[in-house]
Amino acid sequence: MKKINLTVNIFIAAFMFTVPFFTAGISDAAGVVIEAANQNINVDKNKGFFNGDVKVTIGDVVVKSPRAELDLEPKSKKPSLAVFFDNPYAFQEKDNKKHEIKANIMKVSLINKTLRAEGNTQSIMMKDRQPLITINSDSQEYNTVTKLMRADGSVIVHYQDVETFSNSASAIIDKGGEIQNLKLTGNVVMKEKSNVIKGNKFEYKPSLQEYQISGNTSTDVTFEDGSRLYVEARYQQYNRNSNNIIAGGNVKIKYKDYLATGPKAQVFIDKTTQKPNKVVFTGRSKITQNLNTVEADVITMTMNPKEFNAVGNVKTSISGGSGDDDMEIMP
Repeated sequence: MKKINLTVNIFIAAFMFTVPFFTAGISDAAGVVIEAANQNINVDKNKGFFNGDVKVTIGDVVVKSPRAELDLEPKSKKPSLAVFFDNPYAFQEKDNKKHEIKANIMKVSLINKTLRAEGNTQSIMMKDRQPLITINSDSQEYNTVTKLMRADGSVIVHYQDVETFSNSASAIIDKGGEIQNLKLTGNVVMKEKSNVIKGNKFEYKPSLQEYQISGNTSTDVTFEDGSRLYVEARYQQYNRNSNNIIAGGNVKIKYKDYLATGPKAQVFIDKTTQKPNKVVFTGRSKITQNLNTVEADVITMTMNPKEFNAVGNVKTSISGGSGDDDMEIMP
């Protein structure tokens, strides 16, 4: 299914491009350089205060803010935690790429190797000065030790034609920059033009080349010819290698003039046309086309040519089309 595949893949590519880029600067930092109009460091209290055009450089990561505080490690007296107030701005530049983060408050832990942004956070990745991906949320955190990126609270992600909404998002990245796990949780909506995927939990598993979405799921895809495929179920699973969708739990499928319901269904996508060419329903299922219905334990439906193969306690109802269904066999 080309449209679904595109929506998920470019969203995954966005996280692969964003996460390792910013965190590397903190992880590899050799020291901290602090510039400010006023500085007050109390070594005995392990505290530093800075105000007026504060600029802190940590490796190749730069943080700017009107005001900042610095905690010192009690024994070594080395910087351990820097907190930036009053809408700080952090950025990192490498070659033609730039990653910037804005928030109400920003915390950089030099011990845990994390950067946490809180309050109206916005993270933007740019290439050649053009925005590629934007992540807005209540908070965002990057951990270079666990390789975890996490965004929480009203998360909105923009990437090319894809827009996603969720309560939280997280991605684990390996040392090579490859995604090991990607999750969206809570009221998940993924939009790409007229295509929409919804559910309560979305998870991408790269080792299996598949994604799963669960909890009151729906997939609404519009093809180039204007036809639509709508799948509703408790869970859905799409596998890129087999190019099919597995749906389970109160499945409802609408495609052109077909309406099908059943406990489980598997939708096979034609690799050439990228449209559904066969659907197999297992468990007691029912397919309606216009006023005609077929019920059976297993139903195989093909789109071109249009035909059904029903097996197990089959019941077929065919409308006469005259509007008068009464029939007498006795005078």
